[in-house]
Amino acid sequence: PSSERQQLQHFSPTSPKVSVLLCVHDAEKTLRRAVESVQNQTLHNVELVAVDAGSEDSSARMLDTFMERDIRVVVEHVSACSREEALDAAFACARGEYIVVMDTDGWFDATYLQKLVDTAESEHVDLVVGGVAVQIETPRRKIDLETDEAPVIYRTQHDFRTGTWEHFASGRLSPASAKLFDRARAAANKLRFNAENGNDHGFTFGYLRDVERVAFMGGGYHVRREVPEEHGVEFARELYRGIGDEYEAVIELLRGWGLEGDAASMTMVQGRYLELLSLCVEAACMTQTGDTSADVRALVGQMISDERAQLAAGVGLPRDGAARALIGPIKSQNVPLAIMQARLLSMVRRGAPATLTPDAFL
Repeated sequence: PSSERQQLQHFSPTSPKVSVLLCVHDAEKTLRRAVESVQNQTLHNVELVAVDAGSEDSSARMLDTFMERDIRVVVEHVSACSREEALDAAFACARGEYIVVMDTDGWFDATYLQKLVDTAESEHVDLVVGGVAVQIETPRRKIDLETDEAPVIYRTQHDFRTGTWEHFASGRLSPASAKLFDRARAAANKLRFNAENGNDHGFTFGYLRDVERVAFMGGGYHVRREVPEEHGVEFARELYRGIGDEYEAVIELLRGWGLEGDAASMTMVQGRYLELLSLCVEAACMTQTGDTSADVRALVGQMISDERAQLAAGVGLPRDGAARALIGPIKSQNVPLAIMQARLLSMVRRGAPATLTPDAFL
């Protein structure tokens, strides 16, 4: 994509305090709300760096119009690419002291960025984690998810690391969205959003590796997202690879912190893995055309019998009922029972995802 970038024409006359990074692809229905929520911030010294990743609807024209009317809007047009590649392109163009990631189906409260910056500067922290409210719309129901943790400030690296497990478990810490990062710090560590694991969590993990002081604050970022009920053996197989990558990344982070043997942290990791694994099992059991019973049994058998699943079933304490129901079948490696449990729970939940934490959708 970098070879096709157009020369940027509009620059803010001053150095922005915050650069908001936005990947855009065929988002004409929600783009105006997202952009205007940045323009209407009480913190005026901001820039919006929007990368259009090969949109085929009116999104590109809309962005150009925004840029013509507001010098704080910077637009770059590239060929179709992943969200993470587009965010890397936006990061390379950003000039703000801080960066914040948002999505085209999201929007900020008017005071959101000011609160993030005020917290960072008054409390002298390296990272501010904001709250988020996510509304998920599936073909059969709507689900409202919201981070409800009380504001907290970790003033030492030790306190943050030993308390991190709570925030990973709540689905608040992994995504790059709803966070205020120090741009110079991220650049010095050569962090990238495109970490080859299908999401932006690698950027966050890299930033967390040596961070010392961290603040968690209330909400102000909203996302309304339509989620198709994707399922079938191939979808489940890809999802399974993804949760394995995520698991290893968290373990590596905890190992680097010297917390691989910390009981609270490891119980969290194993419980979260069980929650995500239950989602994979359910997806595999909701077959698509071409999936055979043998395909389903083989994949479910692989997922519940590997070392990660067996360790997680032994020590993890998942909060999700679907995951708890699978502990027995996983321990006994009983594939027919795991399939039966997954299908039963899928009917009971009527299309609700198996994992009800915001980071599954950010």
